[in-house]
Amino acid sequence: MKKLMFLIALGAWFPVAMIAQSDTVAALARAGIDAGNQAWIDGVKTGNIALITTTYAEDAVDCGPTGECFRGRLQIERHMRTQLTSLGRARAAAVRTWGSSQQGNFVYEWGRAEATFDGGKSLVDKYLTVWQKQADGSWKIFRNLVIPDK
Repeated sequence: MKKLMFLIALGAWFPVAMIAQSDTVAALARAGIDAGNQAWIDGVKTGNIALITTTYAEDAVDCGPTGECFRGRLQIERHMRTQLTSLGRARAAAVRTWGSSQQGNFVYEWGRAEATFDGGKSLVDKYLTVWQKQADGSWKIFRNLVIPDK
């Protein structure tokens, strides 16, 4: 009877363990995504928009909290240039990943990005980003969505 109970418990635990393992993000993916997030931090602090936009795939889509979306790296770069020109260079910036899950060549990451600028201006955005593995093995932003507060 003890053996039967052990097998039942093991049978119930095994699928849960497999699901938990499938949600982990591979180390190479995590390193690429962390580098991309650091590029955003460095880019807003130095005003280097090209540093930020190189983290986007050519066919990326970037959507703001009000639903406006920018398609392709060129549109995304133009939008960021306009946004950061009005804000200036950030005095401080951070990206905090709250969670992520990998499904094949895609990693779904969610968290919060924030930056503080002169004159009391700040940027605090919750986000959901889909990173895509590229043919060269790098990870680029495929889709980015700023999650509105309201």
